[in-house]
Amino acid sequence: MKLSELLDLFPNIKIISGSYTPDEKINFIRTDSRKLEPNDLFCLPDSSGDKGAEYAKASSSKYILIGSKLKIPKLENKIVFKTDLDPESLAGPIASVILGNPSSKMKVIGVTGTNGKTSLTHILAYLGEAQGKSCGLIGTTGVKFKGSLTDTGYTTPDPSSLQSILKEMYDSGVEYVFIEASSHGLKLGRTNGVQFKAGVFSNLTQDHLDFHPDMEDYLKSKALLFSSVASNSETFGVIDSDAPGGKDFKTVVEASSPDLKIFSLGRSSGEFEIHSEAFSLEKTSYLIRLSDAWGGDTNITTNLLGGFNVRNTALAFVTALGLGWEKKSLLTALESIPQIPGRFQIYYSKDRSRMAVVDYAHTPDALENILRSIRKSKPKELVALFGCGGDRDKTKRPKMAKIAQELADKVILTSDNPRTEDPERILDDIQAGLSPGYSPMLREADRAKAILYGISQLKEGGCLLVAGKGHEDYQIIGRDKSHFDDGEEVQKAFNSLA
Repeated sequence: MKLSELLDLFPNIKIISGSYTPDEKINFIRTDSRKLEPNDLFCLPDSSGDKGAEYAKASSSKYILIGSKLKIPKLENKIVFKTDLDPESLAGPIASVILGNPSSKMKVIGVTGTNGKTSLTHILAYLGEAQGKSCGLIGTTGVKFKGSLTDTGYTTPDPSSLQSILKEMYDSGVEYVFIEASSHGLKLGRTNGVQFKAGVFSNLTQDHLDFHPDMEDYLKSKALLFSSVASNSETFGVIDSDAPGGKDFKTVVEASSPDLKIFSLGRSSGEFEIHSEAFSLEKTSYLIRLSDAWGGDTNITTNLLGGFNVRNTALAFVTALGLGWEKKSLLTALESIPQIPGRFQIYYSKDRSRMAVVDYAHTPDALENILRSIRKSKPKELVALFGCGGDRDKTKRPKMAKIAQELADKVILTSDNPRTEDPERILDDIQAGLSPGYSPMLREADRAKAILYGISQLKEGGCLLVAGKGHEDYQIIGRDKSHFDDGEEVQKAFNSLA
């Protein structure tokens, strides 16, 4: 992109220092200095603060973009651009233009919510592939398309990387992209420049209050996804209005995007309703009420287990219908969805007399949902093993303990990425939520030892829930990140008792 084109397309960017010619070219834009090339535009977010000037000076790039909040000295041999916006909010749109607006050439669907994003995107991608569509995934478990899987380290990658991924997908022939739109990613502008065909909302419960000042800010950040969906005859939004936070979310979206077509799931304020739910350890079934235009009442059966997967599959089904996919093949595909990494993954002892469930549940709402779902399968004993992440929202710790005590027969407290916090202090915070006089079955900071103990003490017909890490294959203690996989530890524990 020529400098003259950049200044024409983004009039809120001005050059404030350095010698240049209008025909000079910028190759790309980056927010990560480690990925910079000499002719890239280095975008310094307002969040870089006092260190921004150091980053600019040390940068290998000739071109620097700063915001009005950042003060930097005159830099030799560099051209400095300035905007009155947060520069990070422009990184995505600039990257998109440089790469030829890849998202406009595919159908991109964003999924947001506290819980369910990963499950929903995986279900949608599978349903699409079953329809013969080429689909790509971007989210917590990585970037997946055309048989490849790459870990980015983020639910929603930085704006430059996101646009590069979209370009790769388009070049490889991907038609549909399903993106987990985190509240961090939305608020920080990582999805800016992405043209969404649809937005999907699952639920809103307490999480990330270490980043958001309050739940109102958390909700409004999530709602930014729907503001990114252009209102036309082909675009739409899907909202679970009966889910926690659903009604408030719908109110915000209807006010901010009054022309956007919304499909609402819920008995109280939705056009799609769920009835007659039935659960077992083999399948889940329910009836969904649809309009006559979409074939009326429809029975759905899925191999995915649990009440939360009723909501997930129903939202995916409605979204798929909104995309114009064929209904009969959708119903067939829902019966055999591949296991979603770290979501209600079941492990058995060799004689299948005992089971364990590994799940990513790391919020109060998610823990409650998974415990209630396991309860519906009627285990003879339910033991809940969990911890809480360090350097994160502390207020949810006692809440999760209270939920575990109420819904499980026994509770094991352990570590879950303590990071730089003292693991025992985290366990103190969790244990404070237990009733006076109630003692956990075990309190053990070593997660591997806790899992082994839980399996060893499990009664015949019992189930151990190992919650919090799900698909993660690491544990962060201090600043050290080492391999750790709940599923592997559960399997080793079962094998050691055989």
